[in-house]
Amino acid sequence: MMKIGSIEWFEKLNEMTKFPSYFAFYLLQKDDTKSIAIKIVESKAKDAEGIKYGALTPTLALLLTGSSIALIDVSNVNDANEYYKKIKTLTDKWDIEVIDEKDMAV
Repeated sequence: MMKIGSIEWFEKLNEMTKFPSYFAFYLLQKDDTKSIAIKIVESKAKDAEGIKYGALTPTLALLLTGSSIALIDVSNVNDANEYYKKIKTLTDKWDIEVIDEKDMAV
């Protein structure tokens, strides 16, 4: 399993993701376990405030996890480094110890 933040992880992220893109960041909580899930937002909005709610609706896969889900951030992310920093900021803010790539929709 590749480590988040490793050179291999950044290479894979850049292969799989078109930057810049809007991303919706969700907090998932099931019992005492919290995680961050990410969805690429398809929108032609010029800024995050112009994105329609339907584009921010969690995916069916997220809804089927049985977790409580909250939208915690929508951001236009310019590159893989900014993406990584955003995830680190959110995991620190929401007191999530481990980021697991299975929780990342990239």
